[in-house]
Amino acid sequence: MRIDAIVRTQFRLDTNCSRADEERQIININKAEKKAGARYFGELDPFFRAIIYHGEMYMSADERILDWCREKYSLYKPEWFCKYENLRELDSKLQEYGYEIQDTHVYFLPDPEASEYEFDIPFEVKWYERNEIESFRENNPFTHALGFIQEAPDVIAVAALNEKGEPIAMAGASNDSDTMWQIGIDVTKGYGHRGLAVYLVTILKERILELGKVPFYGTSESHSNSMDVAIRSGFIPAFTEVFCRKCDFRHQ
Repeated sequence: MRIDAIVRTQFRLDTNCSRADEERQIININKAEKKAGARYFGELDPFFRAIIYHGEMYMSADERILDWCREKYSLYKPEWFCKYENLRELDSKLQEYGYEIQDTHVYFLPDPEASEYEFDIPFEVKWYERNEIESFRENNPFTHALGFIQEAPDVIAVAALNEKGEPIAMAGASNDSDTMWQIGIDVTKGYGHRGLAVYLVTILKERILELGKVPFYGTSESHSNSMDVAIRSGFIPAFTEVFCRKCDFRHQ
């Protein structure tokens, strides 16, 4: 599987970028347009989006700020995009039009050179297909593993069970696009520090690859424990995204 080619194709869809432009330059700034197959769900809004991947940048912006973005970022170093100084200025510009930065996330992709991890997990494992996941909708203790987002449905999950057959940890994957499935993980209180998160994320990653999809793992830049899980599960940091949403002025 050529993961790089697959994710680049997805990023072009996400930011309305042409293949010719991508091949010609490392910074692509395009007019925002929702394309079929693009990753958009929840509060994420197409008014602005930036994806930084291996020192390159894919960006899309509403025509009202498109010229501003091109003037500011055409010669910008992508690796420094998430400096607070820049994000503060960007957020101020977005707010002029009723939008704000929703979040910045770092994402991980499978490491083709990852060494095999040795596990000794004394818990039974259970797999859940899409129809079985539905049983957790009304009472969901695994909110990172199972999001129940309409535009990014949960498609597969795997849980560790205690001696009573109850799930105590779960990793789940959402269908964020036709080619890329995002992994989330939850471990219930009292069962941490036993390797469950790494084990479940690892076997779910491998199952997703077997299904011909690209697994990816996202977390906050300040969540070092989550990053540690990703790395020990055979992922490497690969790209960062900056999202926006419409402002909720009630909380300002």
